[in-house]
Amino acid sequence: QADSALPWNQVAIASDLRAVRPTMAAVTMATQRSATPRGVTPRSTTQRATTPTTGVTPRLKMKVPFLPGYGMSAPGCHPTGVNQSFRKTQSLVYGPGGANPSSKAYSSGSGELPKLDLASLESLCDDTNRQTNGTTRSLTHDEREALRESARNTYRPAIPPAWLKHDRQVLRFAAYFQEPVHENPKENFRVRHCTIYFYLEDGTMMITEPKIENSGIPQGTFVKRHRIPKPGGDFYTYQDLQTGDTIVVYSRAFRIYDCDAFTRDFYANALGVTLSTREEPPLDSFRATQIQEDDMLSKPKARDIIESKEYNELSVGGSRRNAKLQQYLENDRKVLCFKAFWDDSTHYGARMYYTLHYHLADDTVEILENLARNSGRDPYPVFWRRSPLHKNPHTSATPGMIEPEPDPYKPEDFVVGSCITVYNRDIYLYDCDDFTREFYRGYMGVEQESFDINSPEPLHVQLSHPPHTGFGADEDSLASCLRLTPRPPRRDVNKLMNEAGKVMRFEGRMGTGLSEDSNRIFVIVISLADDSVGVWEKRLRNSGHASGKFALKSRKHNPATGTWFKPQDFFLGGVVEVNAMPFHLVGADDATIRYMEENSNNFPVSNLRVVMAKLARGREALAKAQEQGKAECSLQEFHSCATQAGVDLCLHELLTLARNYGQQDGHNASGSITLAKLLAAL
Repeated sequence: QADSALPWNQVAIASDLRAVRPTMAAVTMATQRSATPRGVTPRSTTQRATTPTTGVTPRLKMKVPFLPGYGMSAPGCHPTGVNQSFRKTQSLVYGPGGANPSSKAYSSGSGELPKLDLASLESLCDDTNRQTNGTTRSLTHDEREALRESARNTYRPAIPPAWLKHDRQVLRFAAYFQEPVHENPKENFRVRHCTIYFYLEDGTMMITEPKIENSGIPQGTFVKRHRIPKPGGDFYTYQDLQTGDTIVVYSRAFRIYDCDAFTRDFYANALGVTLSTREEPPLDSFRATQIQEDDMLSKPKARDIIESKEYNELSVGGSRRNAKLQQYLENDRKVLCFKAFWDDSTHYGARMYYTLHYHLADDTVEILENLARNSGRDPYPVFWRRSPLHKNPHTSATPGMIEPEPDPYKPEDFVVGSCITVYNRDIYLYDCDDFTREFYRGYMGVEQESFDINSPEPLHVQLSHPPHTGFGADEDSLASCLRLTPRPPRRDVNKLMNEAGKVMRFEGRMGTGLSEDSNRIFVIVISLADDSVGVWEKRLRNSGHASGKFALKSRKHNPATGTWFKPQDFFLGGVVEVNAMPFHLVGADDATIRYMEENSNNFPVSNLRVVMAKLARGREALAKAQEQGKAECSLQEFHSCATQAGVDLCLHELLTLARNYGQQDGHNASGSITLAKLLAAL
């Protein structure tokens, strides 16, 4: 390339097109050739590598070297032979599609384009040709900085120094010292707490005191960071600092009572020493008084004091505190929805269904009625207006009175399957929506259930008759309720005619259990014509009680059945209540016993067949009693034997058996039963 006949400016243009690259050797040889004096031949191993010349100038009579700016063949050269035009011809044309090579750059000179090798151009486009040796790619600036930083951070010597091994490792101890207080009657000394820092990287120490606002004492850095000497002359090391020890720093004693977790781990791993547990620092009188005052301030104040303070703040222009702002921001438009119902047990009552909304933003409750179509109720669905629902509702009779502390319902109080009280009504929760279930699953870990509710069958409540007015008989006042025009009640004429003048008489004793009433004897009379009952007391000498009429003869209610007394309610061994007084029936006259036996269909206790059927279960016990040699048994013995056999017989039934299979003694319920006759009948 150096031996070519192209001018230097055309060679430069070809170099810009990456077609030719002049070598440094050719330039060096040309420089040596130009620097050689006239008549001296440079020393070289070969004479073929001489620099071609452009000719000899007529004035200087010397050869011109083949260097930029020198040349005689270029038109417009200076007469001295030195080129004065060093401008570079534009070789690119900018147009649509970007920059393109221009053919005008080759218009000067011979006018011929250099012959370029396309294979060499493609090889020159590779990045490796830009390097000095052409083998590897050079590193960029960022890559070199990354390698330098990596080497700085990852390099570790085999034996690291202390400043590298313990870099940013600090031991922290909690300590205190006592400071005397003079001319103060309340305290003699004061305990001041400090923090001791020991830096492992250089063995320095620093002591600081936490700053307390308005303490009046200069606090902060107590001893600056440096190597603190011991009283003996040496410096403090980490072996000298342990919990429970006292160190002296510049004639001031510091008691170490605690350290942090890193310090304990360092001593356990590095020295194999387990530091002692925390010591409780002493409490001076000033701190004790301060704690006592803080406790008094932290105690809950009376409600009237809090309300008066809030009132005073509002009266001077202050605003109310928004205590539930955070709750509102987190739970705005989040509402729990429950389905509930209430069973109205009053007359004309029915089951009422409700929808309960609990607003999480402000803990308010809203209850709406779900009215059925054509229910006949007013279309006002709000049962409970949105407001807090309290478990202890209170109505203030006078405005301004202090009410008890409210106990509002919270989300944990609403559980499906439980009841809440609203207006003294027990409202049952039976279902909720999906959002409510998801909320309770995440808030309380509770899975809300769902219950199937079956509507109760409609029950027709029949109206009861009003109570007796007190005029006439009960049937007389009831006639005005049955018909618009009252009619006299119908009477059983056949019963009045057939049972006229017939009565049943029983002997009764008071069942109060008092000793003064044990000897009193009463005669209870039942009129069979109209079922009226009367009670008289027999006269007993020196009894202290007035004899005569105890209860007026009239129809009376039986508290045991809730109806009028009937003749079937009276039998021996039974208890009847007349005018709130219980009477035990212990005897009856012979006419009464015969009447009951004649009408045994109406009196089961006098029906022999019914009694024998009941006694059939105790036949084996009676046979065993006969085998033991008992031919006759009294009524009390027979009753105990039947009770052991599992047969319960009343006194009148025992009397019925005695009248048929034994003998009766007088009108009282006494006598005996022959077992042979009874077993034969069984």
